[in-house]
Amino acid sequence: MPEISQDYWENFVAIIMAFAVLALIIERALYQIFDTKLWKKIEKSLDRQAGGDYLDLKPWISVIVSIIIVYRLNLDMVAMIYEVNHSHNISLIVTGLFLAGGSTGIYKFFKRARKLKENITEETAVGSG
Repeated sequence: MPEISQDYWENFVAIIMAFAVLALIIERALYQIFDTKLWKKIEKSLDRQAGGDYLDLKPWISVIVSIIIVYRLNLDMVAMIYEVNHSHNISLIVTGLFLAGGSTGIYKFFKRARKLKENITEETAVGSG
């Protein structure tokens, strides 16, 4: 596996942190809507019509809002990480999905990233020893 420079890791962490902050902003903004009595009444009505708790619109609304923000601001996290000069629709959608994950998604991402880094460190130590 090729060696990854310290500058690359610093850039990677800065990009992820910037998107994590944006994800938290979107999550908190949507919370203002989802915590209202009106929204709760809409959910109850949808549950009655769908015959149970099957129609949870919150994640879908979060995804749509996040993808719209990504497209409008041309925020392509994948292109930034891989230092590509142009965006692709698929990576813009992936970026929007990452943002839509909110704080729970961010926590899970960092937890997995830490495990990955530990595994890479272990492989490097075993390979050099």
